[in-house]
Amino acid sequence: MSGSVDPAQPATAALSDTAELYDRIAPEYQRWWAPVIEPPALRLLDLVAGVVADRPGAIIADVGAGTGTLARAAVARWPAVRVIAVDPSTGMLEVGQAEAARTLDRSACRRLSWVTGMAEHLPLADGSVDAVVSSFTLQYLRRRIAALREAHRVVRPAGAIAVVTWLANDWPFAPWRLLRDVLDELHAERPPSEETGLFRSVPAAAALVRRAGFREVRATDGSVDYQWTLDALVRCTLEFEDRELVDSLDKETRSRLERLWRERLGRLADAELRYRDRVAYVSGRRPA
Repeated sequence: MSGSVDPAQPATAALSDTAELYDRIAPEYQRWWAPVIEPPALRLLDLVAGVVADRPGAIIADVGAGTGTLARAAVARWPAVRVIAVDPSTGMLEVGQAEAARTLDRSACRRLSWVTGMAEHLPLADGSVDAVVSSFTLQYLRRRIAALREAHRVVRPAGAIAVVTWLANDWPFAPWRLLRDVLDELHAERPPSEETGLFRSVPAAAALVRRAGFREVRATDGSVDYQWTLDALVRCTLEFEDRELVDSLDKETRSRLERLWRERLGRLADAELRYRDRVAYVSGRRPA
């Protein structure tokens, strides 16, 4: 109808912009940020192990797979398991596929599929997988319940879901405060974040998974704990975390930004470069 508006269109456009950004910065993500979230992400495999171990040839969908940390670990851990890595960024999937070829044997690589797709519209058939895992993806989704219902749709009866997502917290991290100060001095303004918001609590995350139709829902909190070096933190921020901002600056301002921030970081003790953040783990089963 003329003049009608698709309510999903703004969200789809925003997700497309995010995917395009990650296409450009996928190698930097893999180098600098993937190691930060890898340990808490890998715990998801323990949460679905009961289902996967009991089903020879089980299939896992890794939703929001990024560069495939979970997907690669799953096929390495279970010799008969197949994994479908789904992500809207083709660049991230290409880096993941290259990492798989570099680190896994041919048998493991053959059990990996790399599929471009969105969590809210999974390109998978009803009841086609035994488990869905998703790490640090929900914060990007404006319609998180839609993504969880899609997971419910594609999981077989008695199949499992396990997600880890960020929790809101007030834990201070001194380097971010210093960076904000430097940006203020340079009159540099970050572009709006595509993250739609963090869960306020573990019960809130669990309630949404129940609302999507899963049962036997269990939830607990956890943490990310990572010791940065000064150089790695600078590189991660300039090449990945704040890449859009950095790309918008002229060469002289970029140089001043890096110089000033390095100077401020150099005043911190190593303990102040230790990054901690809160996460929620939620797992559940689709009713048999």
